[in-house]
Amino acid sequence: MKSIKSLMAGVVLTALATAANATVILPGSETPLQQVINSLYKSAGCPSCSDITLAPNVNTDQYAYDELWSIEASGLSAATIIIEIAGNSSTNTFGIYDAYNGNTVQLFGGPADQADQALVSISQTGQVTTVYLQRDGNGNLQAINFWSSGSGYFTGNLFGYYLGTGGGTFYSESNRNADGADQMVAFRGDGDTIRLPGNTPGVWGSSSYILAWEDLRYNSSDKDFNDFVVYVESVTGVAEPGTLALLGLGLAGIGFAARRRAKR
Repeated sequence: MKSIKSLMAGVVLTALATAANATVILPGSETPLQQVINSLYKSAGCPSCSDITLAPNVNTDQYAYDELWSIEASGLSAATIIIEIAGNSSTNTFGIYDAYNGNTVQLFGGPADQADQALVSISQTGQVTTVYLQRDGNGNLQAINFWSSGSGYFTGNLFGYYLGTGGGTFYSESNRNADGADQMVAFRGDGDTIRLPGNTPGVWGSSSYILAWEDLRYNSSDKDFNDFVVYVESVTGVAEPGTLALLGLGLAGIGFAARRRAKR
């Protein structure tokens, strides 16, 4: 029995280690990602914001399951731009793609600014609807674009995020990227109070994430992951298929071993 337990522990630990490999993030020559996130905790004129020491560490507190996502039961998710300081920000695009058929939906384009928002929903028939909201001169949101697909445009409620750049498109699934590297890291809320650009302070809950992107191929980039930083809410990270397969094979092996032991 001890051998079966040891096998089970090994499978789980291996799967978790596979999912939890952190991507190295460097300060770079621009505003470091750590400083970008810290600023949400202690904004000017925001005495109710959480202490800066509660902010996640960008290298050690990365969320593991950041490749594929699904919208929660409400069926509606919002994305809010925190910052974009890439050299080609005027042409970068950001959106979601279907995990199975690869169809894409753009949420933000080059003209998008800090604090702009986009709403996206996926119906049970695979219809995708988006509303793009932009801040006016007074900081108020105005709906400026609406788009809706036909049924079946998405296979279901399983998608990834992408960043389109002049040098190509990068995906939240690392195996879709040219060199198989991570181009995006994620950080999950745990109840801290933060203040997003353009908004009043609020709770950063467990179904909300900060996604931080590197807009150059990782192995030839400065690895600062501050080129496009966005807050997404009402979504859930989904374990990568490879991790699920590893767990499944491990559990199947354990079941086989248990059956053989029972027959003795």
